[in-house]
Amino acid sequence: MGALPDTYPGYQYVKDPANREKFAKAWGVESLPAHTGYRISELPHRVAHGEVRAAYIMGEDPLQTDAELSAVRKAFEDLELVIVQDIFMTKTASAADVILPSTSWGEHEGVFTAADRGFQRFFKAVEPKWDLKTDWQIISEIATRMGYPMHYNNTQEIWDELRHLCPDFYGATYEKMGELGFIQWPCRDTSDADQGTSYLFKEKFDTPNGLAQFFTCDWVAPIDKLTDEYPMVLSTVREVGHYSCRSMTGNCAALAALADEPGYAQINTEDAKRLGIEDEALVWVHSRKGKIITRAQVSDRPNKGAIYMTYQWWIGACNELVTENLSPITKTPEYKYCAVRVEPIADQRAAEQYVIDEYNKLKTRLREAALA
Repeated sequence: MGALPDTYPGYQYVKDPANREKFAKAWGVESLPAHTGYRISELPHRVAHGEVRAAYIMGEDPLQTDAELSAVRKAFEDLELVIVQDIFMTKTASAADVILPSTSWGEHEGVFTAADRGFQRFFKAVEPKWDLKTDWQIISEIATRMGYPMHYNNTQEIWDELRHLCPDFYGATYEKMGELGFIQWPCRDTSDADQGTSYLFKEKFDTPNGLAQFFTCDWVAPIDKLTDEYPMVLSTVREVGHYSCRSMTGNCAALAALADEPGYAQINTEDAKRLGIEDEALVWVHSRKGKIITRAQVSDRPNKGAIYMTYQWWIGACNELVTENLSPITKTPEYKYCAVRVEPIADQRAAEQYVIDEYNKLKTRLREAALA
């Protein structure tokens, strides 16, 4: 919580002077910045302009998930300091100057939250190995060494601080979450009578007339254009079997068995026939930004002229292909529209060996980075 660049915890806007004053007082500092922070998708641009010199990354793998990975790699090379705090080795961790291993969810206690506004208390299941520290312990120790003492004793103290700063969360005490198992904010009263809010706007919206407000924005054509050289549209999607960039689920043997490197490109049956591509064959996918090898998945599911790829594969990393052109409103890259060309590979045996070799090289780099 509080990870959005324009709000403090509880969706309290940074630009509101009252919010800044409240959080500054609670955190024991004279003042807090009035400007909003940067989104992670802006990193390459901000680094190039000298506005960001260091990155501290927790539980994220931008060298796998962000658009136009060549530009992201360049940004990380230009940073003066990269710190990665995570539970598994990732591509981003392999590029870090400092790696801080932390405990996973089963090795500590805390509170889960999600887009359903729900709070769920969870408990430690096993003791961590190798004397690992939790995320909050690592942050507290670094802050203390840098001159800002943070002396929390447990996660409940952190949660209680959060509750007192966020009126909508105040009633969601550790005790109440332990009894009910799940609480949706707003939950403003600590009494048992307030068990949270299932429907945020059940009768009306929080507007002067009680009605929802809809806003429109001007449509802007994609920056990537189809041409004879790049005649097909790539749209990146997510896969049900894996979460996000697969840094966690890829380390689960059962889920890893669902599919393997280099991933898949879903292609329409007619397009595959026209290009001479068979189902399960390895192919090259080219864009103006680069090329990757992947496996064709031929069916009638995709539209003709379109291909779909999931972004979690290390070798078949489709974010090598997409442009970093950002939406002026959301700062989201153009993940859903990328002009590409799909090219069949004649020597499938050599292609299979290439994938194996590249995957082994990557695993070796990750191991060496961890040991270093």
